[in-house]
Amino acid sequence: MKLIKRFWWVGLLLVFSLPVFADSVNYQTISAAAQKNNDMSRQALVMIFGDVVLNPFNNSKPTLIGSIFATLNGVLSTLALFWFLTITLKNVVKAGHQGQVFNGGRSALWPIMTFAGFIALVPTGSGWSISQLVMLWATSVMGIGGANLLTDGSVDMMNNGYSMVTQPTAPATGSAARGIFEMNLCKYTVNSELQSLYADGVANTPMMTTKGGNGDYSTGNGSAVCGTAKTPNTGRTGTWNLMFDSDVDTQGVISAQKQALDTMQSTLDQSAQHFVETYLSKRDDDTGSFQDAETQIQNAAAEYENTVNQALNKIDFKDTLQSQLSSQIKSCGWVCLGSWYHTFATANSKTNDVASSVPVVTGMSGSGETGTGDLYNQVFSAYRSQVLNSSYTAPLGTQTAKDDGAAATAVDPNAVFVNVFKSPMQWLTGLIATGKIGTQADFSNQVNPLIKMQEIGDATLVTTEVLMAAYAGAWAVASIASNSGFGTATRIFAVDTGAVVKDVMSAMAPLFYFFMFMLMAIGFSLAVFLPAVPFIFWMGGVFNWIVSVLVGCAAGPMWAATHLGAEEDKGSRSAHGYIFLIDMMLRPSLMVLGFFFAAVSVTAGGTILNLMFAPALANANADSMVGLFKSVGWLMIYARLSTFGVTRLFGLQATLADYVISFLGGREGANLMGGAVDNMKNMFAAAGSGAQRMPSVKTQQKNPGAGTGDGVQ
Repeated sequence: MKLIKRFWWVGLLLVFSLPVFADSVNYQTISAAAQKNNDMSRQALVMIFGDVVLNPFNNSKPTLIGSIFATLNGVLSTLALFWFLTITLKNVVKAGHQGQVFNGGRSALWPIMTFAGFIALVPTGSGWSISQLVMLWATSVMGIGGANLLTDGSVDMMNNGYSMVTQPTAPATGSAARGIFEMNLCKYTVNSELQSLYADGVANTPMMTTKGGNGDYSTGNGSAVCGTAKTPNTGRTGTWNLMFDSDVDTQGVISAQKQALDTMQSTLDQSAQHFVETYLSKRDDDTGSFQDAETQIQNAAAEYENTVNQALNKIDFKDTLQSQLSSQIKSCGWVCLGSWYHTFATANSKTNDVASSVPVVTGMSGSGETGTGDLYNQVFSAYRSQVLNSSYTAPLGTQTAKDDGAAATAVDPNAVFVNVFKSPMQWLTGLIATGKIGTQADFSNQVNPLIKMQEIGDATLVTTEVLMAAYAGAWAVASIASNSGFGTATRIFAVDTGAVVKDVMSAMAPLFYFFMFMLMAIGFSLAVFLPAVPFIFWMGGVFNWIVSVLVGCAAGPMWAATHLGAEEDKGSRSAHGYIFLIDMMLRPSLMVLGFFFAAVSVTAGGTILNLMFAPALANANADSMVGLFKSVGWLMIYARLSTFGVTRLFGLQATLADYVISFLGGREGANLMGGAVDNMKNMFAAAGSGAQRMPSVKTQQKNPGAGTGDGVQ
């Protein structure tokens, strides 16, 4: 009965696996993805274990690790033989006494599993036991192959124009798409009304038609116009542009704009036609259901921007880091992913060039023959009502256009308190903290805190260098002035100006050095340490993976030994080995998922922090005044939240696998580099330790016994 149940579960698993096989993911594709000659993870396993990694179940050359395991497996096999004979004799006697072979929880699988456990423990010709070879196969084929498939798929998506997160659509593009939809809505509304008037013989106004193509459309009937739409003029025209323009070929961008506008016009034309037909059906027969017009408009606008943005990114693509990422990761495998976070995070990001490629759209003319206009007013009233109640949800960080459906209910969180308590320092603090640094799209409020903090750190280091140079230069100018003829003249007629300047600078030196040490520590942490956090955690995960493979090979014989004995006793002991086998198959893939999970969640968290910081600042200081020191304190809180979020979220690269495997009742992960990030943070923090030992003004200490001595020091 138990055997039948197991076959049933295997059949159910195969049924649910059919979609995976239909998606061309099977053992052959996984094995092929694992057999990359330049795969660094595979090369590392070959360096440690030898050629046995390439073909675990074939004969291989002896290695140091293999010979050590051969000796260990021989010792364990000797011990297992005595245990095997003892258990066999015990169960034979017990079966003879009871008169039954399979009872007490034992089934027909009992002798098979016991024999298989003993065979998996015996060393092969290369010294490795079968259980160890199974572990090596699990990590070298299934683990590496699955991770490479995930990594190659993400690189292909990036090359096809996809970005790490769903980016907002520019408000201007959304407004243009809305104008095109309303242009087509006007056409079908007027035509439907004219058809009714034709049937009654009371109209001779021409029907509305859309003319043009290839990025230029006009809808009208010769008397009235519902609207026009055309691509912007981004080509090289005019003498000035031909003389001073760059050599970049924009023909691909122009073609993409025309193609994107053609697609948008075709899509929204069908949507407008369906909307009018549904309205007439609901009005006359009370049948049909409306599609969400706002969702269709915003999706068409997003598709337009994606097409144009992809064309913009293809300009000089071969010379970009994105091209190098694609070639290197597909060559060296999943283990190289952690060193390319910045390129992945900024790949295919929209810039202001996308917003400047918005179609030029005009609306309905106020004159001309369009029929009575009754149906037009009814349809547009229903359309505007639906837009106000649309269920469309834009990506986080989207700026709301004035004609968007969300504009009527949108509330700026910064306006709740900031407009009431208009503190200039509070406004300045919020402006500095929430400034959109690290993004080239003014129409997007999305913020990546890692990239933003890195640019702030770069600016901080440059500022420190400039201040140090200015301080040294001012001291040098003062010394030159004091020791020159000008200094001599001022000493005769007034005071030595150079000496005064040097005295003032010397008195201010402790405070100046204090701020320099503090700025240097902040700059080092933000500009050097923080950008390296993804790589640090990734390397921690790689080291943990290597240790996991070593532990699996060392524990393989013991896992096989747990199958020796009665079936009712083996389950709890051997289950950990199966969970470890799953771990070795999935850990590289889970590390890749952890990388992308951290990348997208960092942007989401940073955007929420940026949007909510100003209201939090205003709310906390509603009854008090924000001065200089408060401003600095809140800026430090903002920076700390950003850096803390980055370091914690990117820890998913090393910990996600342990979290997932623990759902199976799994093992405790070997987190060898758990303190690596904190150690490096302390290393960079040591650069600012001089601020804690701020030098004081040099003063002459008074000798307590000077009044009774002879005056000789």
